[in-house]
Amino acid sequence: MADEKKMMKAVVVEKQGEVSIRVVSLPTPLPGEVLIRIDHCLLCTWEQRMYAGSAKMNFPFIPGHEVAGEIVEIPDLTVTSFNVGDKVTMKTLDSCGHCEACYRGDDNLCTGKPRKRVYDGIPSSGGLAQYICMPVSRVFFLPDQDIDLRLAAFAEPLACCISSIEKAQIALGEDVVVVGAGIMGQFHVALAARQGARVIAVELDETRSELARKMGASIVLNPLLCDIKEEILKLTNNHGAHVIIITTTQTALAEQYLSALAKKGRIIFYGSFHPDADIALNPNAIHYSEKIITGSYSPTSKSFWTASRLISFGIIDVRPFLNAEYSLARASEAFDRSLSRDVFRVAINLWE
Repeated sequence: MADEKKMMKAVVVEKQGEVSIRVVSLPTPLPGEVLIRIDHCLLCTWEQRMYAGSAKMNFPFIPGHEVAGEIVEIPDLTVTSFNVGDKVTMKTLDSCGHCEACYRGDDNLCTGKPRKRVYDGIPSSGGLAQYICMPVSRVFFLPDQDIDLRLAAFAEPLACCISSIEKAQIALGEDVVVVGAGIMGQFHVALAARQGARVIAVELDETRSELARKMGASIVLNPLLCDIKEEILKLTNNHGAHVIIITTTQTALAEQYLSALAKKGRIIFYGSFHPDADIALNPNAIHYSEKIITGSYSPTSKSFWTASRLISFGIIDVRPFLNAEYSLARASEAFDRSLSRDVFRVAINLWE
């Protein structure tokens, strides 16, 4: 019989629409790693798509990657300045650390072979298990050690947006259009405003529009009430926006907003688009205007470090985005609730 002290609970997506709680073996940290007790895990759109059946997955799977916790074990052969008891957040989605992308600081684009995380034969991203082993290079100290770990778990989605904002190279006084005011759009609004930009948000929902104003949007446009391109050109003296960040998933928007971009403007395709399809692009239009088109995928370690500090210092207020919390035993309810449009994030307490 397995030693109960070496077991832990984990949330398993067994198949589309079905979640269970399983008892699996507690992982053992290797040299260079620490063992972390995960406090809460937020349910991201990836977990939602997995549960809803729209993400291609091999089941069963233990998901979760927006987490925070406390270091509970440091092996003798792990050289680190961390201490047992430190509150931390972590980059659970693995990177190898020694491919060209990782060496260049683009570990979000890792092309190597990271170690796969598996609990008793069940593949996992690790966030919805009670404990996780992490290399110290992907663990981030929280400067505010009294922080509510539910809020610290927002470091991962905020870090994704920081990576995007860094690619946008926003200058003081520029016009930045953020398309969509879901949680990622809201974070883009807040970050762009703190870069000294005039932020123009585009959103249908009035509740989300009002929150965008509180997060720093100077103007919010409703695409049902105006021609967005004409309005952007009017607001920018016909120059177009210096930066456009598309946080929605609609493929058609990727093409439509290019014509509202200023010369030398930057457009960021944030997140994935559905359906996956080509868009029309005139290369001469790009050549003569020097517009920059780029994407933003996942956070780097640098952006993760930045996010942990912005949240700890209260520079970015993430409290409006935690809409509900469920116990481990009610994980199935948590997944169902997370699919509702009126929530940004749902948290699962792994110890209740």
